[in-house]
Amino acid sequence: MSRKSLATAGLLATALTAALAPSAQAATATISRAEYDKVKLGASVAKLHSVAGKGACKKTSSQSGPGYSSKVYTCKGNKRYSTALFTFGNGKLSVKLQAGLDGGKSNGKMTKAKYKKITKGKTIAQMHSAAGKGVCVRTADSQGAGVKTATYVCEQSRTYGSASFGFTNGKLDVRSQYGLR
Repeated sequence: MSRKSLATAGLLATALTAALAPSAQAATATISRAEYDKVKLGASVAKLHSVAGKGACKKTSSQSGPGYSSKVYTCKGNKRYSTALFTFGNGKLSVKLQAGLDGGKSNGKMTKAKYKKITKGKTIAQMHSAAGKGVCVRTADSQGAGVKTATYVCEQSRTYGSASFGFTNGKLDVRSQYGLR
């Protein structure tokens, strides 16, 4: 192989490697829980992009009609399997939700006895008090139109079992469990 061919092959290999390797931008193109919290209801799309960083959020749908338009942006979270979703109506953030941005894991100390103490109408603080520290972790929440929701998962470690609690405006309204002992 000639020197010119070797040089050309080297340049092509370098260009191909650069094109296929994830860029530093792509590695950081995610949204964290702290960034999610900074984007408040009523914010603009520009605010979302300035907080989350370029490339973290992509427009996934849009609709428009007489006097109204909506756009939905989905953002890759910085934790494994995490995501955030922002819905804008007429350019203002009207609904936001996230799943997994907290990145917390249950310590596995949930029991059926603890589950029975956590009944409808209880607060998030009362759930934590009944379950114990580190047992229940927030896995998702949403906010919009005066309604805030939060979902918590509490696991049992010895045999597979878990409980899930759904709160609306700070009060437990949905609960379920599977395999708790």
